[in-house]
Amino acid sequence: MKLLRDEIEQLIGQALVKAGISGDNWRQMLAPSRDTSQGDLSLPCFPLAKQLSRNPVELAQAIADEISSNPAIGEVSAVGGYLNIKANMNWLAKQVLTGKVRIGDPLGTMNSTGRKVLIEHTSANPNGPFHVGRARNAILGDSLVRLHRLFGNEVRAEYYVDDMGKQVAVLAWALANLSKEEVEQTLVRKRRRQSSLVGQGRS
Repeated sequence: MKLLRDEIEQLIGQALVKAGISGDNWRQMLAPSRDTSQGDLSLPCFPLAKQLSRNPVELAQAIADEISSNPAIGEVSAVGGYLNIKANMNWLAKQVLTGKVRIGDPLGTMNSTGRKVLIEHTSANPNGPFHVGRARNAILGDSLVRLHRLFGNEVRAEYYVDDMGKQVAVLAWALANLSKEEVEQTLVRKRRRQSSLVGQGRS
């Protein structure tokens, strides 16, 4: 939420100055919300209200009213003396799409290496069964993508749909020309052949 924090710190500062608070010690109190359903960032207003001899609930609401119109804020609320702020998802998406933040580098601290990397992963065989290995490949592939982006590389991730080739051509021909019984017989013969090969390997 560094993007949101950078955007709203100035707004909160202005609202607090208007309320009579000077200094920026409050910045240390602005932190990720413990309850994400309440917001992305939260500011406890109790110490600030004490300086002004005001009700913290009223102070939190006053700040919320001051900053609510900013396009970065999707929702702001004052609950029990806490100021809770949620990011506007449309605004956040625009920041990513305009290059203000690189995916995989949320803090914006890594310099770009200038390298372009293409990673193709998962790409399950459409002519074979899905199993736990498919999930493993997706996890490993996506982890590699994120690590490269964190390092500063510009990464393009692709999933190839393997529907052009001999295997799929044979499958399409079989579906068009073989009966259900013939397919079952073929599968039985294949299983027997595989079992025989496994048995030979054990002997």
